[in-house]
Amino acid sequence: MEQESYENTVREITKIVLTSPQKMIRKEDLVNLSRGFDFEKIISDVYRNLTKVGFEFISSNFLGHKYYILTSEGKDDRISPSQYGTLALIIALSKEVDENININDLKEIFFEVWDTDIQFLIENDYLRKDDALSIIKVTPLGKSLLKDVINALELKKIINFFKS
Repeated sequence: MEQESYENTVREITKIVLTSPQKMIRKEDLVNLSRGFDFEKIISDVYRNLTKVGFEFISSNFLGHKYYILTSEGKDDRISPSQYGTLALIIALSKEVDENININDLKEIFFEVWDTDIQFLIENDYLRKDDALSIIKVTPLGKSLLKDVINALELKKIINFFKS
């Protein structure tokens, strides 16, 4: 009976992860859904279920919380090459300069694509804007979008690429 309840819990969490429109879930919420079972075992089984159907389930920290993000191989068709490039530049900038990028500085740098690329990335939670602090941060969802290239993103390399 307990095994059946455990398996049902794993199935329910897997279903929630797959059907969530945000594709990003706080660890605390997943712990609450685990119904007292060993969270590490639950999350491992959920991960295994997701990989069987071609998804990855990665974790990331953001604003003091741990998140799990559903990702898949390949490109997101809703995002244009320009938006991918803009996000890559912002990630490289945040790694090189500061994780918290000043909104006005970003507007000055990306003035040509502010109303298109940047607004799209904010509206789809790849970037998070904090008007009170006047900063923009890359969300775990934004980082996961470029998960396969993020470690290679260095501002100096990107600048040198555009110089040549």
